[in-house]
Amino acid sequence: MHMKIPSQKIVSDPILGLIDIGKYLPMIDVRQFQSLAYKYQLGLAFLLFPSATHTRKQHCLGAHQRTKNLMRRWVDAGMVTQEEATAANAFALYHDIGHGPFSHTVEPLFDLLPGSKKTKLRADDAMGIEIARSLRENVEKCGVNFDLFMEIFEHKNPLYRAVHDKNLGMEKFDYLTRDAYYTINELPGVEYLSRFIYYVDGKVVVDERVIDQAKAIQEFYIKMSKHVYLRKKSAILQRLIQKMAFALVEEGMSVQDIWKLTDFGLLGRFEISENPLIKNYYARLMTGQFPKTAIEIKYAQFVQGDRSSEEKALHTFGFPEETLNKILEQEEVSSIKLLADFEDGIAKLAGIPRESVVVVPAMSHHRFVPEDVNVYGKDGKIVKLSEFYPHHFASLVEYGRSHQVLRICTFPEYRDKLNTNAEKIKEYLLTFAQ
Repeated sequence: MHMKIPSQKIVSDPILGLIDIGKYLPMIDVRQFQSLAYKYQLGLAFLLFPSATHTRKQHCLGAHQRTKNLMRRWVDAGMVTQEEATAANAFALYHDIGHGPFSHTVEPLFDLLPGSKKTKLRADDAMGIEIARSLRENVEKCGVNFDLFMEIFEHKNPLYRAVHDKNLGMEKFDYLTRDAYYTINELPGVEYLSRFIYYVDGKVVVDERVIDQAKAIQEFYIKMSKHVYLRKKSAILQRLIQKMAFALVEEGMSVQDIWKLTDFGLLGRFEISENPLIKNYYARLMTGQFPKTAIEIKYAQFVQGDRSSEEKALHTFGFPEETLNKILEQEEVSSIKLLADFEDGIAKLAGIPRESVVVVPAMSHHRFVPEDVNVYGKDGKIVKLSEFYPHHFASLVEYGRSHQVLRICTFPEYRDKLNTNAEKIKEYLLTFAQ
């Protein structure tokens, strides 16, 4: 009798070791997935951290492996069926397939599409659903129940949280680990914590015994936000790429076609463009002539003790909460379609060329709203992490508010002139709060 030896396809990962992707090759060997190998996970962060050239493909394979490990434990514990586990594993593999070039940089272009305001999903998730639907045959070749897979993908089945839970999802564990490894050379303690994550009543919960580790992961995310994700230089460079991409749209290129490009494909479009704005920005990008912040607008409570204005040619203005909220709610200072007019207004006040002003909108406050962690207690009841550490959650909220910053930037040769007119620009901003 001849024994049939199962076929394996092994890839080596610097963090997780050997990963067997053999079962899922029909999903992997498609252009849409392979293109993720040419999209950096952290966008332009490699200009600050030279080693941060890890890709969306690496991350998807990592999230897939972590989800497989988690599903194995959940199947053994009777928390999910094997069919559900297989569908969740497939979702983990494809969870980022909808990303456009340069990470989240081009996401605001999604708002230009008809009907985009109606979806509650993020741009990359909405695009991912469209791609996943087109690959039904490939998904089913992997032995995946496609209808169940799409329910998870569309967040209609709560099992999606195994991958996408804001605190305990396997893709969160993977990107946090991978990003830290390639930037600050540290690793969060997710391996131990993942052993104590369960699926109860449609919820992803953490065992009460490791509640401190769950809290520590949230704190590590804040550390990464401070040192990597919210770095000022990265935000400015992302806005520069975004302005160039929007110029391509104005010239007639569709948002969908831009979304299909890799990072290198989009850079190639910039490199051969004859558009004066794109040529100017791209030349500066290639020679390291980046815009600098000249004016910052924050909540007043976070300006006290800010010494940045003493150290640089930088004006920092603090506005009352109600005033700043009104300003940030205006489409003129947040919409990619209207930001150019806002930048023109600032350029006229300062008497500098219109293309020299780069406004970096404040991050959406939703990004900083902490999601509570479900804790499975010894008595079988599910309670919230905030019940154990209320001050911890309050500090997360405050940290998010401290990063609600509207930045007005320009190239070094115009920075002094922009600063000279800072008070005029401040008054201009206040007109949006009336």
